[in-house]
Amino acid sequence: MNRLILVRHGGSTANEDESFYDYNDSAICLTTNGIRQALNTAGVLAAVEPRWAKPGNFALETFASEYFRTQQTARIALDQMGLLSVAPKIQPLLNERDYGTVYDPKMDTDADCTLNGSESSVQARRRVRGFITEAESLLWRADVMAFTHMGATRALIAELLELSDAQMMTLEVDNGAAFLFERSLNPAGRSVFAQKRLPDHILPKTAAPISQPPAAPPPS
Repeated sequence: MNRLILVRHGGSTANEDESFYDYNDSAICLTTNGIRQALNTAGVLAAVEPRWAKPGNFALETFASEYFRTQQTARIALDQMGLLSVAPKIQPLLNERDYGTVYDPKMDTDADCTLNGSESSVQARRRVRGFITEAESLLWRADVMAFTHMGATRALIAELLELSDAQMMTLEVDNGAAFLFERSLNPAGRSVFAQKRLPDHILPKTAAPISQPPAAPPPS
């Protein structure tokens, strides 16, 4: 099989309104448009490999980060692909970067930025190597699909294509974007990944802005 597919989650409440990052993870869920993005991406993924529909995990292994928005995206996509019984394994190595206590735009342009206790892109790149190693152990018998986040996807692509840290920071990873890589072995037996273009499937961010939930009333 030898294909590794990375999928960024659909648009979330926090992508529409950053104040949602002040709440726990359950509040950062897909918007209506994020669901549309997941559905649209599923249509493209469903056409990649008919053998994925075989019961069990003989032809496809799936993973998702610990975060609700990736698990929602995975569930929607797999359902629409006819894989309702497939349950993604939760893999913390696919979690989004830790952006610290206060976001600074420099965190997404400077690969070494660790302002406000954030995890730098370089550190995230080291982290996701563990997932690539896990995926490589499966690729001899099955394709691997991973539902993850922008920062983690950037790091994974940079590792798979052996990009520089500076190149990593220029990668565009839209909500709902899927990336397909084919693995081959070089003469030394080392994995080499080549990106294969998927049909256009990115839906624009068109959902209306989301207002911050009202504060809970004081106890009577």
